[in-house]
Amino acid sequence: MGIYDECVDVRHPVIGQYCLSEINLSSLTGKDYSFNRTDDLDDFGNNNAWKTILGWDDYPDKVKRNSLNLGICIPYSCSASDLQSSLQNELDKVFTPEEIKAVVKVDPIMCTVKGDMYPYNTSYYVTRMFFLTLVLICCGTTLYHYIRISYNRNPKQTTGESFGSFCDTFSFINSSKALLKFDKNNELNSIYGFKVLMMLFVMLIHRLSHLYDNPMINPKRVETVYHNGPDIVLTLTNVVDPFFFISGFIMYLNISRSSKKAEIGIKKIISPIFHRVSRMLPSYCAMMAITAHIVPHHGDGPLWPKIVWEEAEICKNDWWTNLLFINNFLETKYGCLIVNYYVSCDVQFFVVGVIIVYVYMRNSKYGIRLLCMVLALSLSVPFLVTFMTKRIGICLFHLLGSIRTVLDVNKSYRLSYMRATPFFAGLATSIIVEKLKEKKVKFSHFIVYSGTFIISIICLYTQLYSIKFYSQHRPYYPLEHALFSVVDHCTWSVWSMWCSICLLTTGYGPFTYVFNNRLVVVLGRLSYSVFLVNITVIMMSHGTIRSPFYLSKKSVVRNQVDNF
Repeated sequence: MGIYDECVDVRHPVIGQYCLSEINLSSLTGKDYSFNRTDDLDDFGNNNAWKTILGWDDYPDKVKRNSLNLGICIPYSCSASDLQSSLQNELDKVFTPEEIKAVVKVDPIMCTVKGDMYPYNTSYYVTRMFFLTLVLICCGTTLYHYIRISYNRNPKQTTGESFGSFCDTFSFINSSKALLKFDKNNELNSIYGFKVLMMLFVMLIHRLSHLYDNPMINPKRVETVYHNGPDIVLTLTNVVDPFFFISGFIMYLNISRSSKKAEIGIKKIISPIFHRVSRMLPSYCAMMAITAHIVPHHGDGPLWPKIVWEEAEICKNDWWTNLLFINNFLETKYGCLIVNYYVSCDVQFFVVGVIIVYVYMRNSKYGIRLLCMVLALSLSVPFLVTFMTKRIGICLFHLLGSIRTVLDVNKSYRLSYMRATPFFAGLATSIIVEKLKEKKVKFSHFIVYSGTFIISIICLYTQLYSIKFYSQHRPYYPLEHALFSVVDHCTWSVWSMWCSICLLTTGYGPFTYVFNNRLVVVLGRLSYSVFLVNITVIMMSHGTIRSPFYLSKKSVVRNQVDNF
């Protein structure tokens, strides 16, 4: 990668321009350079250097030795095409006699100079002024609210009712009270604690994915993960399933408590959907606007244009697919924010879930039948699609590719009808818990703890079974992959169902306080915002790196601690 800052700091007698070129080597004669590779990554046998470089096939556990990114410093007066042709000519002189073909590519976006090169446009200034105005409004209303509390005997009394409502909406004081509010007797507090734990796992996976995608000195270390583990890292691609489960679980409670059978109608069906979307959209739109117009101007580095600028352009061009909640059915290059699939899936599940809940409230028998039918479809559709299209049963975790590339490899990961089981399992669990509480059913502590232990072991073992699919030489069995495409989204669902039933009917004794305290409840309320923000923050960190990363257990742990 060279030294980026030393290059762009050159101002005289020429302006320094840093370019990151891409060089790919292949056989000029079509000669077969493949070789048998053992699990011992240090065993190259009698293979010569060219076989080692050119004999690597495209598989998740292999680092391409025939691909090189080379940082070169050139004058600003030279273009990317000038560098590409010059470098191509020089490499041809060296590799052609060896019957090796070198293909050089220099993307103009990868050639940068010192300073902010991303263009300023009207959208940037509008976005910046909008958020600045919003901050000023919040600060102003907060100050007014504070003065009102300090000098008025009746803080709720205002000179104008509409202005008082406006003040309450934008006041940091009210927002802080709502965020920090804690009712220790609320049975759903532990759900917030569970969301915090799952969010830590999600952030860990996101960070690891970008970390392994960094330029690194010892890429062989990545390959050892596929051969020596830890296996749990490669099998946690369904870690967002608990969020779908919680969404379905809470949805039923919120709707059933706020509605009565006599009030059920079309308006009552549309109202929860509108409320759900209106709560999700502000922060969702804010992150899209910030990613598209603000973030590109606040960083630089060899990889900054490729990572951050391209994400910004996607948000500028295809933001409307996010607002329509259809981007999970499109290719990843058409969706702003990599986590957009989750938001779209959640809204799509919610629409179907609301219909089921209102049918259940009208007629419990019909509601149960409809829920069972939807659950059956959520189990059978992934099986049939995987079996008929011969897809892989899980989304293979490509440690050597970006998250956007990984999610596009196995399109099943982003399709709502391929991963609907957790949401509707959560909805069913909520109904079961309600019935058990009506009958005052409680389990003994032995059943609670022993059952949780047994189910955890079974689900963990089932989860780890998918490590077999990473073996390059394992035969493809359509039935095996089809079955596991169903089971993969049942592991977290079954475990969550049991834990939710035990927690809300009997409790876990002193362990309940681990998830039922003010800290985790507050963090749980922030989990959705953190989920939206964390990828953009990681991308900014990834885009500003200046040198290759040395991968080791200590460096990974240190990087994770710094990230949190």
